[in-house]
Amino acid sequence: MKKKAGLLSVAAGTIGLSLVLAGCGDDDATSANEEADGEGSEAADREDWPEKFVYGLVPGEDPSVLESRWDPMREYLEDRLGIEVEFFHGTDYTAMIEAMRAGHVHTAHFGPFAYVLANERADIEAFSMGINSLEDAAYNSIIIALEDSGIDTLEDLEGKDFAWVDPTSASGHLFPKAHIINELGMTNDEVDDMFGNVVFAGGHDSAFISVLNGDVDAAGVADFIIGNLEDTHGDHPNYDNIKIVSTSGDIPRGPDAYLSDLPDSFKEELEQAFFDMVDQPELEEFLSAANFEAGWIPADDSDFDIMRETAAALGMSPEELMN
Repeated sequence: MKKKAGLLSVAAGTIGLSLVLAGCGDDDATSANEEADGEGSEAADREDWPEKFVYGLVPGEDPSVLESRWDPMREYLEDRLGIEVEFFHGTDYTAMIEAMRAGHVHTAHFGPFAYVLANERADIEAFSMGINSLEDAAYNSIIIALEDSGIDTLEDLEGKDFAWVDPTSASGHLFPKAHIINELGMTNDEVDDMFGNVVFAGGHDSAFISVLNGDVDAAGVADFIIGNLEDTHGDHPNYDNIKIVSTSGDIPRGPDAYLSDLPDSFKEELEQAFFDMVDQPELEEFLSAANFEAGWIPADDSDFDIMRETAAALGMSPEELMN
């Protein structure tokens, strides 16, 4: 660059211009060297990146249909990360966990209990959570009763008729039961024995309606059911008399998690790529179809401590709670 500046200065015919151009040449050389150093540094940072990034999907439908729907995300990540991206279809969460433990899958989406199990078995870390809205990031289990039921605290449930949703329902049985266990310092069996009659209503709506109709004194349901039934049962004479006796801790949605031993530079780039998806116009249709209209937000392993606490309170493993 200095030689080029010198030639330009001779053509200009003045020493002053020669000095100016020589100075510009020095700046250009510095800029070029810095750019080259930057490219070299970036290349060095990527030396230990995987040659191909594998993202795991547990199919809830035909894998080819699922892959077609998620293909815009794959294309976006390929462009953003600068490496090939492919999907891995696990038959279930257990298969996904094993694939990650073997290092065949770098990142996958898990249900909250499945994540806790994967964290134990495959050394993975939660980093993001896809949501429809900020309010959708977490929900709660609630114990409901009628205003005139005489049930104002969890202790007042003693001897009352009670409805759970389903034995395997997280927010309609496992979480509210663990909440009672922890709040009252009881055992699982003691909670089972504290009520008068116990029924499994089969659905959040059925459990809620059983309280409305006075068929049971109280029920454990997910908090969203109150709003969901307003259109169909808002005119019920007891609808406005429903009260929340107690509320569980926040129950998180399922996270995306990556292998802990991935390079830090790769993790950082991947995280930012996920967080930036919501700003990509070409992904709008995909985000809507995947029920992630608000995109991905940061998630952390500690967000799922409530899953561990629930499992401990019920004396069950995360694997047992998944079944």
